[in-house]
Order: sequence, then C-alpha cells, then structure tokens
Amino acid sequence: MRDLHGRTVESRAGVAAFLAGVWLVAAPPVLHFSAASHAFRPYWVSMGLAVVIMLLGMVRAMAPLDVPLVRQITIGLALWLVVAALLREDGGTATVWLNQLVVGGAVALSAGVALLIGTRR
Repeated sequence: MRDLHGRTVESRAGVAAFLAGVWLVAAPPVLHFSAASHAFRPYWVSMGLAVVIMLLGMVRAMAPLDVPLVRQITIGLALWLVVAALLREDGGTATVWLNQLVVGGAVALSAGVALLIGTRR
C-alpha cells in the first residue's frame, strides 16, 4: 500500500512539473512576448529549462519510482530557473520574469515535497 501511495505522490509531482514546463513555454506569448527574433533572447534559458523540466516530468509521471534521481535533478533545474530569473540582465518583461520565479518555485516545492514524502516511506 505504501508503494502505491509513493507512486501516486511522485506521479502527481511529475504531472505538475510537466504542466509547469508547458506553461513556461506558453507564457511569453501569452504575457505579451514580442514577436521579434531579438525579443526571444531574454527567455531562451527559461524555455530551454522548461523543455527539460517537461521531459523529466513525463518520466516522473510515467515511471514514478523507477528513476529516483530525477527528483533531485528537477529540484536543481527549478532552482536554476529561479536564479536565472533573479539574475536577469536582458531587459525582459517583468510579468514574464515574475511568472518564471513563481513557476520555478512551485516546481521546486512540488519536487521537494515528493522527495520528502519519498524519503519518509
């Protein structure tokens, strides 16, 4: 029964990470991202991290306990996303940067809670 609970928690955290990655990719256009090619420059790091977080979220959702190192990697990438938002140097839109901070924190929090629950079993 505990294994089922651990799989459910980890799978839900994976789905949350996947949806957060999808939102990070969709956020700049939705939040008035400029269509010019030079306007993409401030967001390439967050979009690249978002794609990796999405892929790791899919792995966590499909095989929750088979790859335990994915939790720590997801936490690291989410924290890197927060640091990249805090060290913004390329004049990006403040709304998108705030979104990046909030979503990165949420991904790190969900992965951290799943890690905490996984270690308590």
